[in-house]
Amino acid sequence: MKRLLYLSIPLSLFIFWGVKPCNAQSRSLAGGSDPALGITVLDAIFSALKNNPSLNAQRYAPPIRQTFEKEEWGAFDPTLTAGSTVKDDATGTGSLSLSWPLPTGTRPSVSFSGERRTPTSQIPYKASATYSIGVTQSLLQGGPSLEVNLARVQAARIDTFASQWELKGFTETLVFNVEKAYWEYYLALRQAEIYRDSLRIAEQQLENTRQRIAVGRLPELELAASQVEVAQRKESLIGAEARVESARLKLLQYIAQGTFQDVPVLLREEPKLPDEGMDEVGKHVEVGMKKRSDLITARLSREKGDLEVIRTRNGLLPKLDFFIFLGNTVYKNALGDAATALFSTDPTLSAGISFSMPLGNRAAEARARRATLSRAQMDEAIGNLERAAEVEIRSAFTEVKRARATVFATSETRRLQEEKLRSEQEKYQVGRSTSILVATAERDLLSARLTEAQAVVNYILAVLNLYKAEGTLLERRGIDAEPIPLP
Repeated sequence: MKRLLYLSIPLSLFIFWGVKPCNAQSRSLAGGSDPALGITVLDAIFSALKNNPSLNAQRYAPPIRQTFEKEEWGAFDPTLTAGSTVKDDATGTGSLSLSWPLPTGTRPSVSFSGERRTPTSQIPYKASATYSIGVTQSLLQGGPSLEVNLARVQAARIDTFASQWELKGFTETLVFNVEKAYWEYYLALRQAEIYRDSLRIAEQQLENTRQRIAVGRLPELELAASQVEVAQRKESLIGAEARVESARLKLLQYIAQGTFQDVPVLLREEPKLPDEGMDEVGKHVEVGMKKRSDLITARLSREKGDLEVIRTRNGLLPKLDFFIFLGNTVYKNALGDAATALFSTDPTLSAGISFSMPLGNRAAEARARRATLSRAQMDEAIGNLERAAEVEIRSAFTEVKRARATVFATSETRRLQEEKLRSEQEKYQVGRSTSILVATAERDLLSARLTEAQAVVNYILAVLNLYKAEGTLLERRGIDAEPIPLP
């Protein structure tokens, strides 16, 4: 069996690739012309991953989240500014500047400006040119800490990664629902088959009773019991066939594309009880703590909380910036001459520091306090979520054990009911029993067969629920859906 590969393409649009249906009739799931669908569990899963509109919509979540990461990186894009003014006396100014904030808290900048002006007694020149090259470095708030300055970028990146795990969890739920719908449809078909067999036997019993009444071996009052039994079987079969149709539509809802109401579905796979024994419950719990999408998403939210604490604590610091600039201004009668002479004369070097701090700083204190409390709240929430997950896994494990034991118990009950019916029929043939007792034995066998079929499907669903609870259902179905680790 090929594995479904979980790939990351540009914008983190995840697709499933590489699994082909196990039979040609499954092509109808994608809109083919085959009159009936013959599918296995793997076919149903593949078709759901390909056609299910809910999953197709959910796949957009990671690339949408990634746009926020790109948006946060935009805070470190360089900024180019240009402008000019012209007055009615033919004077004017022009400027061009480039600044570039860096994640280290450094802000290099370059600027150039020129001016045409009316000479005055203080400045008898008609033009001037100025340039400035400088660097400003934050020392406290927004200082040379990548962890602080990239906190928003990292938070957006964590959101992107979390959305990948949410997509995995959504996919796992979809696969679980598809398999559940498959086996529920199988159960509905099996129950309808049992009711048909039961109706056939009841009709045979009715015919046998009529013949024996005709030859005088039974009184006519025995006929009523057989007729009631046939009527009840027909009534039960009508309900069973309705459940088959409902189960068929539910399965097609997950796996079909386009119009599907009139598509017959043939199941190509029978339920099988696994031969291998289950691991001890502790191993399932250990796996669940590492694999469950909801736990991983919650832990990623806690990492975001850590970043918010770091960022808001930095906001409590005053602003202290160091700056150094190198520049020059030249005056000439022509703007071109001023620009030409600008870099041929000695520049001016200036440096200094600037300091600012809001008195009280209550807004920053409130943000920092809120971030710290939210982080503590996340710890408590994750601890509670882990406890709930462990209880869910242990309960699912217990249900698997119970369901497996029930399968063998119901199988034995069905075997004994078959012997009971056979005994009652033999006694009926020799006149030592009545049609009512035979009908009762038939009903008991019918109930035992239905219970056995239900027990088999319940066991399969219990195993599925355990795999889903521990977060390994996709892996056990050969679907590699692990999100790509953050760089």
